[in-house]
Amino acid sequence: MIPPYGTPVGDRFGATTRRPGAITALRCLRTELHEHGILSEISYDEGPPRLVISPELTVWADHNGEFFTWGTTFMEEPATSATADGVPQVARRIAGQLGEHHTEPATAP
Repeated sequence: MIPPYGTPVGDRFGATTRRPGAITALRCLRTELHEHGILSEISYDEGPPRLVISPELTVWADHNGEFFTWGTTFMEEPATSATADGVPQVARRIAGQLGEHHTEPATAP
């Protein structure tokens, strides 16, 4: 059964079937950001999937998952972009933007 459009499950299903490249890229970036101690959540509602890091920072990927863009307001300028083939570098740049305490990867205890 296909979940109804406009519901949380339906939004997630639609995003993963229509934008698999973007979802994969965002999941990779989320994992890398976690290594920097930055927790984020993938949001599927209201448009393209995106990583919500804080109220001031949102990351989204293009349809194919080849480019990341991030900024204070979802899909609006000013925003910063980078290619998705350098996920560790993108995560470092985002961590640096959030503050110096996030710039080095977290080490396991």
